[in-house]
Amino acid sequence: MIPNFVTHYHLPDRQPFLTLSDLEGNIEHPVFVQMLNKHKSDTGYNRRYGRQYLKMRMDAEAKLKRLFENRGGKPKRKYPFYFVLGSSEWFRHLNSNHKELRIGLSELPRNSVSVTFSDSFIAMTAEDKDYYEKVYFIDELKELVNKRGLPKNEKPESYENYWVGDFEKYIEVQVWDDEVVEPFRKHWQCQQGSRSSGC
Repeated sequence: MIPNFVTHYHLPDRQPFLTLSDLEGNIEHPVFVQMLNKHKSDTGYNRRYGRQYLKMRMDAEAKLKRLFENRGGKPKRKYPFYFVLGSSEWFRHLNSNHKELRIGLSELPRNSVSVTFSDSFIAMTAEDKDYYEKVYFIDELKELVNKRGLPKNEKPESYENYWVGDFEKYIEVQVWDDEVVEPFRKHWQCQQGSRSSGC
């Protein structure tokens, strides 16, 4: 069965829906420098970034946005917010104490939400894959799942060199609309006791 929700994962000490792409490729930005070196001081942090990561990511996102627009999509942001279809044990345990936020598929507007199999970076760069440069709408999920199936939802034994080999861990959902995530971001801020968010 196709899950009826999507999940966004974020670090426990950071609010949801932050994206490194908003740094616009500034590899000297303190936030990127911190994330680049975080695994050295936090043993529970398994994510890895190289110096070329931001440029490669932004190039992939620009292609994804263009392909989505070519299919009739109407993205309202330059860069998307990332979700997985259903939940992902792989993502949940990528970093210790990962927080998750779920949104029902029925709450996602068709024209500003795209879907890729698997991770969009792989879908935009792996020329040898049959899903290369394929972008879907959320109402095409049934077609996509019928064709490819749902990836196995398993926690890996290790995250060492996780970027090597096939990376078909989940179906990714990209939300290109601030209005979709804002109520959930505000709710999170209110839970943290923020007075500036109008709680």
